[in-house]
Amino acid sequence: MSDSKLDIEIRKLIEPDFNLIDGFIETQIRTIPRDFFFPPSSTIIKMALKKDTGISHGAFDNEKLIGIRLTYRPGLDIENHGYDLNYDNKQLNQVAQFHGTLILDNKRYKGIGNRLVSENVSDIFNGFSNIILATVHPDNDSSIRMLEKNGFDRKVRTFKYSNLPRLIFEKRK
Repeated sequence: MSDSKLDIEIRKLIEPDFNLIDGFIETQIRTIPRDFFFPPSSTIIKMALKKDTGISHGAFDNEKLIGIRLTYRPGLDIENHGYDLNYDNKQLNQVAQFHGTLILDNKRYKGIGNRLVSENVSDIFNGFSNIILATVHPDNDSSIRMLEKNGFDRKVRTFKYSNLPRLIFEKRK
């Protein structure tokens, strides 16, 4: 999908994009409040890029990566946020879990994150999964608004990622 106004293309990320994504996260992590984005491990990035365990998207401006939306299926792994919502094993296996929407610092607040989430949700609900879970720092108002704008419901406040405060959001098909 392309947007001629901003010249932004949203496309699926694939396994060969690993180094591009890893480098993007490394450079952009320094530009946001420390507690707002917990960087994914290389294992989670790889899961988010594999066809059978992930469905992720990137925003590109003239072939330059300017944003990512990583999503993977954690299954019964302890990192599955469905445990915080008392999901049973069947529900846990249906979870597609967001692990961050990250936008290039000079491209933020232009609707790119919203487009990434919207495209990602559409693809997830097109056969990948029926439940999406996401976490957000309670002070990250722009991410909270973005999730709510995309139909996510706030479920619970908890602590994740080395005891950082988080709100868990859920969206069902």
